[in-house]
Amino acid sequence: MVENETIVAQATAPGESAIAVVRMSGPQALEIASRRFRGTRSPRDSGSHRILFGAFLGAGDTPLDTVLVSVFRAPNSYTGEDVVEISSHGGAVIPGAILSALVEAGARPARPGEFTERAYRNGKLDLAQAEAVAALVKSRSDRAARAANSALGGNLSRRVADLDRSLVELLAEVEARIDFPNDVDEALDGAALAARCAGISRPVREWVAALPVSRRREQGVRVAFLGRPNVGKSSLLNALVGFDRAIVSDVPGTTRDTVEESIWLEGVECRLCDAAGVREPGEPLERLGLDRARDSVRRADLVILVLDRSDPREVEDRAALAMIGDRPVVVAWNKADLADGRGAKAPGDGSAGGVATVATATAVAVSTLPLLDVPRAQLLDEVLTVAVRPLGAEPLREALRASLARLSGSAAGEELPTTSLRQEALFGQALEALDRAERSLRDDAPYDLVAVDLTDARRALGEIVGRGVDQSVVDAIFSQFCIGK
Repeated sequence: MVENETIVAQATAPGESAIAVVRMSGPQALEIASRRFRGTRSPRDSGSHRILFGAFLGAGDTPLDTVLVSVFRAPNSYTGEDVVEISSHGGAVIPGAILSALVEAGARPARPGEFTERAYRNGKLDLAQAEAVAALVKSRSDRAARAANSALGGNLSRRVADLDRSLVELLAEVEARIDFPNDVDEALDGAALAARCAGISRPVREWVAALPVSRRREQGVRVAFLGRPNVGKSSLLNALVGFDRAIVSDVPGTTRDTVEESIWLEGVECRLCDAAGVREPGEPLERLGLDRARDSVRRADLVILVLDRSDPREVEDRAALAMIGDRPVVVAWNKADLADGRGAKAPGDGSAGGVATVATATAVAVSTLPLLDVPRAQLLDEVLTVAVRPLGAEPLREALRASLARLSGSAAGEELPTTSLRQEALFGQALEALDRAERSLRDDAPYDLVAVDLTDARRALGEIVGRGVDQSVVDAIFSQFCIGK
């Protein structure tokens, strides 16, 4: 591809809509648009940031649609190039015809993310801000949008720049001791330099520690249902989402594939995943279902271990428990209405106070049934449920609400302006390099080794905003964008 080619793409999602926008950027954008537009003024003669009203000409120079043409002249545009945006009626036919006419007139179809890539290459955005554009488009909550907007506004880049300035000053001190050992300030010994290094790493360490919690708040929490067949996992999922999302049957092993649906609790997306029941597999299809159940648990942030209170089978239930690993757990004792009646009334039995609170359900479950060996650090809650009765899953919903607050932090918590796993990995690399440098300074190791570690930390931080980043990384980032952005 030639970098100075004029590119074009539909910027709005295809399909039925009131309007559609086709975006074009490049040195020939104004000229190509002028060939297909008829109004009182052509885009070629228009000033920047002007909107023109007229007709777009299709095949044979016949009017295709009445359009608005927005003109943005370089360098005061999103890409830093001449940009034209054509707003027409939506649907499949008109935007497609406009796009085809512009390609025929000399533009070429844009690659995914190529408009934002040109903005990056022309210095309109750094790489952290470019990634924030994709995160903003894909955001699924107001928290995710706020975090992406913060990064797009330069908050992340400014923090990286502040850290880099401090690193440059420290690196200068260290390199001075290498090149001019007789001219340096003796008061700044290894311990003093190590303290400065620790001061630089402290905000990075706090940030890295907070990133998993922040990501859960912004991107949601994956919750996997786990248990032996026919304990009510699918019924509980249906009760939580409010409709029959999963097939329910009295025949054990009905669920073979994974079934996913989302609910929202306290502004956090909770992605529920039901999978096959845990038992010794027989046929190959059942083994495949069990493999998918394992995979859903492996990817989960939280596991709901569903047990049958009316028919506890400790040996079989332990097989499910063994799959959980170190994931946080909420234990749901389902079919509480079929138990032997010990303790409080079953959730959702329709009587006064029949919807048991989480506290009551926990007390009943612990006092009447043996608790599996779930480590207390992992066990977030334990409740009684009756999935098939109205409000019978509410104790589990409340337990999930409380568990999400523990896993995803306070609703008032700061939205960290980070937008990708790539950035998180680079912060981790910078922190490791800073820790090595601090240890070397405290151990009076050669300053040459310290300088290497501090340089590695600067490299990792620089790659966050695009300094010294490999071209293949840039290509991979923008390939994940939608076409037209």
